[in-house]
Amino acid sequence: MQRLSRRSVVVGMPLFGLALATGTGSAQAQDAIPADAVEAAFLLAPDGEKMKVRIGTDFATVRLIGVDAPEPSAGNNETECYAAESTDLLTTLLTDQTVYLEADAEDKDNKDRLWRYVWAYVDGAPTLINEYLLAQGAGIAQTEEKNTRYQQRLADAQAAAKAAGLGLWGQCGGDGHKKIARHGGKDDPGQFGETLNAEGLFVTTSDAFVTYDYNFSTPKGGYKFVIFNATIENRGSDKRDYSSSRFEARDLDTDAKHKETFVLLDQPLGNGDLSSGSYVSGQVALEVQESSTNLLVQYQLASFGEVFLYWQLTL
Repeated sequence: MQRLSRRSVVVGMPLFGLALATGTGSAQAQDAIPADAVEAAFLLAPDGEKMKVRIGTDFATVRLIGVDAPEPSAGNNETECYAAESTDLLTTLLTDQTVYLEADAEDKDNKDRLWRYVWAYVDGAPTLINEYLLAQGAGIAQTEEKNTRYQQRLADAQAAAKAAGLGLWGQCGGDGHKKIARHGGKDDPGQFGETLNAEGLFVTTSDAFVTYDYNFSTPKGGYKFVIFNATIENRGSDKRDYSSSRFEARDLDTDAKHKETFVLLDQPLGNGDLSSGSYVSGQVALEVQESSTNLLVQYQLASFGEVFLYWQLTL
């Protein structure tokens, strides 16, 4: 699966199929932000169909009407095809943007999230983001029983993306829930220094170095310290906990396992809770065998959980 970084997602792509949705001309040329839409600040997108917003002083989770996007996490080692690209596209479109939320007949879904059509300015033009995502093949059109205002437009956007083989139609055979090996899982580890994510947690490892003496701490005989920086960001909708003790390394040559060890670090990562949209950064120390040169570093997302992130680190 091709993975797109946020910088590589092109937000000025043509909106294939939108002319069909309106009959004449492009939707962008005719659309305007609905007068009854509520203004909000975009905060984050845990996936390609949901977003966290601030409405005045209140926070809310919004579910995009008519869009069924792939899920970023489908288990310990799996994700759904095109989940990363779908999430990145929505994030790239709306980061630092004001969005406008338009309601339909049904106000909330069964998880108490706001059902909304989301409008924003893309390349200076008012754009229905639900339609835009489907036009790029970043999700599957989902028919709703009551919220049907733009149902035909959404269906037409999907039909054009499907015909052109865009997004998940080309990469996933049109299966919006096709499971694949998750990048950052054990079967496809990331490179050390890369940001990996699952279940709304984004974890970055960086700046690893080896030492035999750190702030009066020394490893036991035949071992060395590997010290690195970790940043953990919660882009999910709920509070999440974190802990440096969930980091562990496995020597790929000897299969020996090494857990986080106590060292008097300058800025320890520690442990605690992260509210939605917040992050923490700090150092982690692992005591590994002196002969170790090829490590698989893992982070367990939750205590007693089965979802891990993996990086390959060559010393």
